[in-house]
Amino acid sequence: MLLFVLGSGVLAFWVALCRPRLAPGSFGAGTIHLAMAVIVGAVVGPVVHAVPGLPGVLSELVALFALALPAITYMLLVGLWLMQLVVRQAPSVRR
Repeated sequence: MLLFVLGSGVLAFWVALCRPRLAPGSFGAGTIHLAMAVIVGAVVGPVVHAVPGLPGVLSELVALFALALPAITYMLLVGLWLMQLVVRQAPSVRR
């Protein structure tokens, strides 16, 4: 499971670096993405358990790669986007 989350993190990092135009441009838009990520996080658990055929191997793979992977990647991506917004909005300190 740790490798699965690390893989999601790598995907989120790749999207944040290679597709910067997808990132929200303001804290308002970032807040909307954050709210959506919280909703996705709350819904993905019950939805994954509702996949027909569990605990079969094929249904577990479908639940992981079709439902959990995009959800976890999106939640991590929103966190990266919010960090980028904070860094862009922070005043630069010169020494």
